Amino acid sequence: MLSGDYFEREYPLFAVDLARKDARHALSLAKASGTRMLNVETADAHLVKVKEHAGELGDIAGIYGAVRVEADLKFENK
Repeated sequence: MLSGDYFEREYPLFAVDLARKDARHALSLAKASGTRMLNVETADAHLVKVKEHAGELGDIAGIYGAVRVEADLKFENK
């Protein structure tokens, strides 16, 4: 994270859209079982911010940048 890899990659290791698809699936299974997965809900909310910032080339590691924004910092750490 400190190297900036989460926003400097040309192509994501795990694209934001795929990560959100998997999160929705997990949340759907949880809901069907009568429970919630708060950590996944939080991660998905951060992934929305990653997608807004980086588009489809956003990476799951961009959650780091989304949390930086919540702390009133720039998404990028450089």
